[in-house]
Amino acid sequence: MTFLQPIALLGLLLALIPIIIHLLNLLRHRTVPWAATRFLFQAQKSSSRISKLKRWLTLLLRVLALAALTFMIARPMTGGDSLFSLTNGSPEVLVLVLDRSASMETTTEKDSLTKRQKALEAFQSFARPWKESRLVVLDSALEEPFFTDNTDSIKDEALQRFFGPTDTAADLPGTLSKTLDWLEETKVGTAEILLVSDMQSSNWELQRNADIMEKINRILSEKKDSWKLSFLNLADPPPYNLSLSLDQVNRMPNMVEPVLNLRKKGRGKEKVRLSSQVNGKSEVLEVELVSQSVLWRPNFDLTNEPEEGWISILCPDDFCQYDNICYLTYGSTEPPQVAVRASNPRTSLILRSASQTEQSELADAIPLSGFSEKDLLSRKILIHQGQINSAVDQVLKDFVVKGGLLVLFPPEVTSSDNSKLLSWNPLEEKLEDETFQVNNWREDSGLLANSSDGNRLPLDRLAIKRRRTPQQGETLAYYSDGKPFLSSLTLGKGVIYAFSTLPISSWSSMSNGYVLVPALQRLIEESSSSNSFIQSWFCGEKESKDSNLFEPIGDAKDNVPYLHAGIYRINGRLTAVNRPKSENDTLFLKTEQIFKKLPNISPRLFDDEPSYGPTGRSEAWSFFLILCLLLLLVEALLGQPAATPKNKAISNDA
Repeated sequence: MTFLQPIALLGLLLALIPIIIHLLNLLRHRTVPWAATRFLFQAQKSSSRISKLKRWLTLLLRVLALAALTFMIARPMTGGDSLFSLTNGSPEVLVLVLDRSASMETTTEKDSLTKRQKALEAFQSFARPWKESRLVVLDSALEEPFFTDNTDSIKDEALQRFFGPTDTAADLPGTLSKTLDWLEETKVGTAEILLVSDMQSSNWELQRNADIMEKINRILSEKKDSWKLSFLNLADPPPYNLSLSLDQVNRMPNMVEPVLNLRKKGRGKEKVRLSSQVNGKSEVLEVELVSQSVLWRPNFDLTNEPEEGWISILCPDDFCQYDNICYLTYGSTEPPQVAVRASNPRTSLILRSASQTEQSELADAIPLSGFSEKDLLSRKILIHQGQINSAVDQVLKDFVVKGGLLVLFPPEVTSSDNSKLLSWNPLEEKLEDETFQVNNWREDSGLLANSSDGNRLPLDRLAIKRRRTPQQGETLAYYSDGKPFLSSLTLGKGVIYAFSTLPISSWSSMSNGYVLVPALQRLIEESSSSNSFIQSWFCGEKESKDSNLFEPIGDAKDNVPYLHAGIYRINGRLTAVNRPKSENDTLFLKTEQIFKKLPNISPRLFDDEPSYGPTGRSEAWSFFLILCLLLLLVEALLGQPAATPKNKAISNDA
């Protein structure tokens, strides 16, 4: 027998109180011989022996009653089928740890129920053998215990906020850890825990949550006989799915161009019709899916639309409804101020022309001398070519850290005075009849991505005679020998892009503009969208949870930004709330991968058809409560005066 509150056993010392009181009472009386009562004592000698026995029995019963009360407070634990438990072995609490992430809204060909709905039905089956247990649900979205009287209530439409679908991600190790913390705080003796999830990898992140999994393993191993953990794996993949996610929003005058990522599973090449709404006005869009993943750039004309508005894009129905829609907002914007600082005058003119505005205005030119922070005020993009000394280096670094975009082209001469921002390799040249060739680059996103109609930028047709490759950064385009043509380096809130050649004839054919102009204009578009007066959040993030003043735009009046994707007016601003990008993860864990993180326990697999008997441990406090009451009852009966016989009472009266 073990105890949940062993410190309460110190109360056994209180059982000595009746004995102490009895001894103190003996000290209060002194025996004085008296001849007149000597014969009376002898007459009552036989009856005093019975009275003395009653007193000792009464004293013993009081001691035992206090001891039983102490044991009850200490909450003793016995085997589930023990006589002392006086129960059928039901655990004190049944807990459902529910994955309510967006991916749990997937269905299959065989069953129209979503995985979340299957999880609720599984909990009903799980709880069926234990009628006496309390029912608690902790979900991954709210992470607060919800108490319910019966399992039927978890399907009540009025409780959809607690059990219904969401567009959030999940942190299942964190949710399970909070469940165990709650069980410890509330001093739960025995518990059966059912965790139901589709095992999406991004919702577990076992590598990042290694410390939390170790904590879970330690707590459950300590409570091995009291708290049992069961898993239900719902990782059945859908037969067909088309998902839609938003990468970025490019805002131009009278136009919005979102960059959307379309991914499909199943079927071959196909044309898909999507529906959209622009400030509530419906449109139909078509896109050709030529591969499993397509970067799509639809254009929305805003000529007759307000300066601030919203757009929603919806895929056709499939087996995963949760990833079929995305939302975006737009606002008025001004193109970012672009400046060029170059040591080569010809290079300066070409770069200014390639980055001109739609009104054919060339980018500003910044002189080489007297360069300071004042030259970068209100600038968003700086294109720099040439040497960077220590004074300029610090100015450029501060510009990038604060969120600026810096595009570097190599200096024409080799110098040992390399910038701390980025270093260049020595100059390399080819003979007249030879050139460096670019043969590999990122076509799905970034400066060199394919155009909206799917055409590639002609990087492989560039004729490059001279180059100085950057030494740092992530390579976005490669030469045939593996060296970088273009690299990027994130610094603070900004990014540094580094080209390896110059757009002049003695270096390369980039001056023709087929690569340089699209790359720089795309950078300007992305920078413009970041300046736009828009607000975009993800469901479940802190901002969406803390928002109190919000109004859903559309038909779903009961939606809240913390749980549901959509368009909202939050604190007076139009806000697009989308599901987290992590919910697009197509990698799912196997149950064994999680079990390896819990080596000290043996979690059970729940197959939706349980045949559980009594739990291994149960509390026996009810037995000691009943025992205490019985002892006090017997003690009260012993204290009753003996009844006087009737015939004796009559003779005395006579």
